[in-house]
Formats: sequence, C-alpha cells, structure tokens
Amino acid sequence: MKDFDIIVNMKAKNKADFYLLPSFINRLFNQSVELLPSVDELFELELAYMEFNSLPEKDHLERLAYFKSINNKSTKHFLMYNHSVNSLTNDRSEKTKNYFENGVFSTGYATHGLFPYRGKFHPQLIKAFLNIIGIKKSEIILDPLCGSGTTNIEAALMGINSIAIDLSPFCQLMTKVKYDSLTIDIKALKGISKKSEELFSFFSANNLQKRLNEIENEQKKKIYNLALLAFLDSLGYSKRVISASHENLFSVVLRRYEETVYSFILNNSEYLKNLGNLQILNGVTATELPLDNNSIDGVITSPPYSFAIDYIKNDEAQLCFLGYNINNIRSKMIGLIGKNKEERLENYFNDMNKVCSEIARVLKPNKYLVMIIGSNTNQTGGIRLEQTIIDSCKEYNLKLVKTILKPIKGLRNTMKDEYILFFKKGLKT
Repeated sequence: MKDFDIIVNMKAKNKADFYLLPSFINRLFNQSVELLPSVDELFELELAYMEFNSLPEKDHLERLAYFKSINNKSTKHFLMYNHSVNSLTNDRSEKTKNYFENGVFSTGYATHGLFPYRGKFHPQLIKAFLNIIGIKKSEIILDPLCGSGTTNIEAALMGINSIAIDLSPFCQLMTKVKYDSLTIDIKALKGISKKSEELFSFFSANNLQKRLNEIENEQKKKIYNLALLAFLDSLGYSKRVISASHENLFSVVLRRYEETVYSFILNNSEYLKNLGNLQILNGVTATELPLDNNSIDGVITSPPYSFAIDYIKNDEAQLCFLGYNINNIRSKMIGLIGKNKEERLENYFNDMNKVCSEIARVLKPNKYLVMIIGSNTNQTGGIRLEQTIIDSCKEYNLKLVKTILKPIKGLRNTMKDEYILFFKKGLKT
C-alpha cells in the first residue's frame, strides 16, 4: 500500500495510528534521505528542499549541502567534513567549543575556521546558494564585498571559479591565506608550530612585507602567510585579554592553525585535486567593478553592516601592524563615509545603490544575485535596508524572485532581522 493510501485510509477510519505515518522528510523529498544533524532551522529545511530540486539528480551526492545520505549513500559533504574539530576547539571557551562542535558541517570545516570573522557567512549556506542558482564547475561567481572570503573558499571547494573584492587589505589577506592553505604541502607544514618563537621574531622585525616577498619557494610562502594570519589572530586576541602575552597566544593559535589545515588535507586530499580558481582584485571597490558587462555567472554577497559593526575599528590592530593607514581606508569604506550619522547613512544608501547598479551591469542575463541582508531600523533612521536594496535592484533590472527569513545568530543586539533575497537579472538592460 502506498503512503498516500495509508493516510487516506487512516482519515476514513478516523484512526490515530501515528506509527503508520510515513516519514515527513522522505515524503518531502520523495525518496529516502537523511539530513545532516546540524539542520535544525526551518530556513535550512527550505534551502535543502530548494537545492535538492534545483540540482540534477546525478549531482545530488556530489554537491548537496544539507544532506547526510541519499538512498543510504553518503554525500560528499558528509564524507569530507565528518571529522573531529578538536584542532579548532582545543584551549577555547565552552561557548567557542560548542560553536564549532555543533557546526562541524556548517561553519568550521575546511579552512573556514581560520580566523573566524565577525558577521561572516556560514559556508554551508553558500554551498546551498551555489546549488540553487545553478552555478556549474568552471563558471565564475563574484563576491564584491567578500569579507573573509567564505563565498570564494566554498566555491573553490566545489570546483567553481570566483572573484573576490574587498576594500580592506586585511580581508584580502584572510581570503588569500584560506584559499592557499587548501593546497599547502602538509609534509612541509608538519611541526611548524614548534618554530613559534622563531616565527614570532620574524613577524615582529621591521620590513616584514619586503622579507615575505623575498621568499621564493611557493610552498614556504604559503606556510609563512598561514603563520602570519595566526600571528594577526593572536595579536587581536591579546588586545582583548590581559592574562596572556601576544607571543604565548601566538604559539597556541599557530598550533591550532597547523592542526586544522594538516588534518583537513590529510583526510580529503582526493577531493582537493580540482579546486576552482580564485582571483582577488586589490585596490578596487564594489561601487566601481573593473569587470566586463555580462561577464559573471552569479553573485553572492552581503552588504557591510557598518552601522552595526565598525569594521575598521574591529580590524584596527591588524591593519596598523600591516602598515596601512586606517583613516585612508575609512574614508572609502561603505557606511563609514561622512561627518555624522545622517551623512553616513545617506552615503551608505547611495553607495549601495551604486553596488546594485554594478552587479546588474556585470551579471549575465537570466543569472542570479543572492544577497543576505540584516536590518535594524533603530540604526538606519527607520529605513529598512532590505527594502532599499530591493528598490535599487528593481531599478537596475534585477527582479526579486524569492525571499527567505533567516533567524539572526550572534548579532541580536544590533540586527533584528535577516533576509535571504534572490534576484534574477532580466534579458533587457
């Protein structure tokens, strides 16, 4: 007897034999599936349903983001990331341990867990977006406000090429290190944390960039850049705590970075042979993209929440150490331009309008923009940011085709709502 017939008969007989009810999940997907244990939000179930029905069946095991198995066969996502996260949780607070342990399939896998950046995307979310909007291997995805590069790293892991743009040199560095660390020679990496004193002295001496540029061996340069990110991570942490020195914290963080990268590559070398290419564009902004018209296959991004997070202040220690003029960067960063709150808000909305215009220009017709937008009317003068973006996109032939409400985690004090917006570019320009 079919599941539907069972339900009809139960209703007809007015029985409550709950144990005869078919699995809701299997009914939803019309076959035997098992979702990953971390799927515990309604929006995740909706995204799982969307990606499942957007991908060809032959690509399900290879690409799905929210599934553990299909018809008793494990997905690639489960096989790649079903490993211990001890390297990320050792010597961490209980809150941080729980974050990574609960997010083994959603947040901290691969190199995404290196330098967890405030307000960053969940990589599993990005993977689902790439599936839903139909980005194929070798196609190009753009994140014009890339932050720590989550979209770009996830695209690379799926064999998709990407372009990363961010005004902050520190964000560019994070993105580069996370990408390059996917192809580090782990034999050369092994034991690097035992040289923490030597490396600390190297990074603390003058003319650091010049000495880094003099490293000719590509693998050695990748390892030194990974160690530099650990140095900058521990530098920021040392500014917030007084119980440990920068040098002591560097030793701990470097060991964590080494173990994270080593373990991931060791367990997944067969899956890392065909990574997508990454191009990081330096010295450009999202308001003036140096890209050809109709050249990009998809855009996934999130506007800067500058009215909630002062990114320059957040990264001040790292930017200053690297020798950058933070006032110069601040004068160009979306949301931070202006003498007072009113000016900054006006400039913010004007700049985001330009960003929407540029995205529409470079995106191919019939392709998609996915934007995650948080909004807090208390900080935007009563203006809802997501509606402003929707209006701007409509002006530039980007039609809103789908909206999903996503619960906020981590920014509840500053952001009330968060929306996932899917826009499709029309044929007419």
